Amino acid sequence: MQIRALRCLINWARRHGSQPALRRSPELDRSAALRASEIRRCQDFSHTPCGEPFIAVFQLVGYPLASVGENLAWGQGRLGTARTAMASWLASPEHREILFGANWRDLGLARVRASLFGRSNVTLWVAQFGQRLGLGPLP
Repeated sequence: MQIRALRCLINWARRHGSQPALRRSPELDRSAALRASEIRRCQDFSHTPCGEPFIAVFQLVGYPLASVGENLAWGQGRLGTARTAMASWLASPEHREILFGANWRDLGLARVRASLFGRSNVTLWVAQFGQRLGLGPLP
């Protein structure tokens, strides 16, 4: 339910920012889940947890990348909602740039609840954005 809510929030924001909605990508859902799992396993909140190259999870799931991007968020307890993750991305110029990327076509999401970073009841969000190889930007 929370994943669906975040997908809806992202596409709502993109439409209101004059960008097209993104379609769900099973490959990006899997790569986002892999990234979340690595972050939890290594306790390393980064785009390269455990020292893995950034593009490794995309390659592992077979996403034919031309361009990819990623936003991460986490919150403890009531601060771990889809709405809170989205609000934090909208408040950050770097995350907004990724969120409103004009070339993105695909979206993958993952949500992990765990004890992370020495805190209990943490929700970790991974949003991955992509454009498949050989496809240009949306009209």
